Amino acid sequence: MTSPAVLLVDEPTSALDRVRSAEAVRLIAEQTHERGTATVMVTHDTAILDAADRVYEMVDGRLS
Repeated sequence: MTSPAVLLVDEPTSALDRVRSAEAVRLIAEQTHERGTATVMVTHDTAILDAADRVYEMVDGRLS
C-alpha cells in the first residue's frame, strides 16, 4: 500500500531531540498535505501541536 487514506502515528517524536522532532513533524505534515492523507497523531509532546490542523485532547478517556 503506497497511498493510504489515513496515516496513524503514535508518539513520533518520543525518542528524538528538538531538531529531529521538528523535522519529523514537518515531514509528516508536508506529506499529509501533498498526498491529501488524513493523519491521526497521538502525542504527549505539546510542542508539536502547532503543526496540526485540528487538536483533540483526551481527558478521563473522553475526547474534548
